[in-house]
Amino acid sequence: MTIEGRDVFIFLWLLVCAVFDLRRREVPDWLTLPVLAAGLLWRVFHPSGWLAWALAGVTVALTLLGVLPGGDMKGLAALALIDPRLYLAAWLGAGGVYLVWVLVRRERSMPGYVGFLVGVAGWMIISR
Repeated sequence: MTIEGRDVFIFLWLLVCAVFDLRRREVPDWLTLPVLAAGLLWRVFHPSGWLAWALAGVTVALTLLGVLPGGDMKGLAALALIDPRLYLAAWLGAGGVYLVWVLVRRERSMPGYVGFLVGVAGWMIISR
């Protein structure tokens, strides 16, 4: 089992974002914008089809429609641009955490980055 530097970075980044999201219910731009910019640069210099761009575009559209908050959009778009599988894993993790959150806390609003972290960490574990 090999752990890549990219995976460590993404895990640690999501962990820090999740802590901010849990404590403040807001993730600062200084945490999300640089990773989004890195994702954009990665995709420009490593083009591999349209899926990553389409997922990032759908994420922006969901924010413009009021479905997603801006902080979540920046993180999800960054994950989509870096690797669309991470984007899918983040959504699956968020869905699972949301179900638990609603059942345990009886709240409909949850910190999205907690779900993103759970999903991406799960993907990293099972994809090895």
